Amino acid sequence: MEFKLLGDETSIVVKVIGRQHPDATDYWDGNWIVSIINIEIPGYSVEFPANLRTDELLSFMEKLKNLDKTLKGKASLKNLEDFIMLEAEVDLTGKVMWTGKTCYPLGTGAVLKFDFESDQSYLKYLIKELKAILEEIPVIGTP
Repeated sequence: MEFKLLGDETSIVVKVIGRQHPDATDYWDGNWIVSIINIEIPGYSVEFPANLRTDELLSFMEKLKNLDKTLKGKASLKNLEDFIMLEAEVDLTGKVMWTGKTCYPLGTGAVLKFDFESDQSYLKYLIKELKAILEEIPVIGTP
């Protein structure tokens, strides 16, 4: 399972491996997922493991749905552990302007900030990929 952000000469792929604590049934431990982040942008290529949360993916998906529907506002993926941050905003020409930031290793590692643009039509594919992941690994419980 994976979700992708694609732009001109840019590819960000987040592969979801599975739950970090597969036997946990509570919101705080049960929603951690193990993933591999792969980023290819001009002059930079990296792949690293990252712990994300299903509730982060759900929030990102809901914001993307609203952005796709209204073409206004922002949609962001904010990771509790700061491995990755992504934010999308549609400009006046209909292009999706992305900003991103990664940090690896966690807390003390190299930080990369980047920007790229993609076609608005990619939002539907991204939403579909996130939905498929969340159907397979749904959010457990409530905070």
